[in-house]
Amino acid sequence: MTYLFNKEAHIHTLDGTPLHGVTTVLQVISKPALIQWAANMAVDYIAATEFRTKDTAEELWERLQGIFKEARTAHRKKKEKAGDWGSELHEAIENWIKTKAEPSFEGTQKVAFENFKNWCQEHNVVFLESEKHVWSESMWVGGICDLVFTMDGKKYIGDIKTSSRIYNEHFFQMAAYDLCLTDMGEHQDVAGYIVINLKKDGEIDLMRADNMKLNREAFLAALTLHKIINSLK
Repeated sequence: MTYLFNKEAHIHTLDGTPLHGVTTVLQVISKPALIQWAANMAVDYIAATEFRTKDTAEELWERLQGIFKEARTAHRKKKEKAGDWGSELHEAIENWIKTKAEPSFEGTQKVAFENFKNWCQEHNVVFLESEKHVWSESMWVGGICDLVFTMDGKKYIGDIKTSSRIYNEHFFQMAAYDLCLTDMGEHQDVAGYIVINLKKDGEIDLMRADNMKLNREAFLAALTLHKIINSLK
């Protein structure tokens, strides 16, 4: 079968038929912390607004309507801005792995990149794959695996995150890539999954999962629910 990836639409296909995207599948998992985060973004936007003391009641009310409208989408704009920061860092790391080219970053992006590079050097990390497209005909799933590498004589699947913390779903995501690689007949000797979290303040946080069976089961459960929900639409 022929696998293709449409970068603009971010759609994986086999013989022209769309596959279920790994990250889309995992959206069925509830993330209650995001609800509070979105509410906080709205409140923060309103709290940061300056008011003109000479406004009439009518002018103030009109201004408030505009502020409330912007506050409703403050979380989305914050997420988009954070996404740009993370996407640029992802691309720079991929380029560095493949060409050893150093990015012209400043501020926390530079700190995060240097922390990542130092971690690689300290642990003698050898990269085998970077941004590898993976798929599974049996699961009808496709995705892009950030990293496959060796460290301390063992092979790992790695995922670079730029979130505020590490979540269980990050390991479910790597388990999906592992299942796809197995179906593809590649990298059968993976020993575990590692999340490399490069935070917005430049700090690096790492977490490893060796219980791959449990994480695979979690992804397969999410995939089943995702398929059921979509079949009911």
